[in-house]
Amino acid sequence: MEIIKFEKMKRILFSLLILAVSVLAVQAQCGEVLLKQALKEMGNGQYIKDYPVDLVKEKKDSNTGYVKYSIILNSRSQYRFTIINGTSNSESVIAQLYDGERLLATNYDGGKMYKSFEVVIGKTKVYNLVFSFKGGAEGCASAVQSLVKQFTAEEMK
Repeated sequence: MEIIKFEKMKRILFSLLILAVSVLAVQAQCGEVLLKQALKEMGNGQYIKDYPVDLVKEKKDSNTGYVKYSIILNSRSQYRFTIINGTSNSESVIAQLYDGERLLATNYDGGKMYKSFEVVIGKTKVYNLVFSFKGGAEGCASAVQSLVKQFTAEEMK
């Protein structure tokens, strides 16, 4: 009787070990790996900040929603946002930059996805950077914000 209990316990522990390794493997492809790839692809801009995206569907929800970051952008500055998707994502992440309710820029335009987008800022203030997946899919991504150029007041006229 004790041998049967021991064998069941071994099977349960082995199953838990496999589950833990699987979860760690998925998380590894979503974290540092994506950030390193985004940094490589950001181009010649000056690194400002990175934004992790990890949306998991809850059982009771029909979609995952979104992740929103409030960011301060400076006037007379051109920024690039480079976005890298997790390899196991069923959909690509959509990144949108808002000034209040007004959409300023996105990586999804005309039904086509882009790895990055750029925007020139006219006024220093808080903007919202929003990430979501088409159709409420779940997944992970990493985005990097970089400074491409700063303009003089005369150049902005």
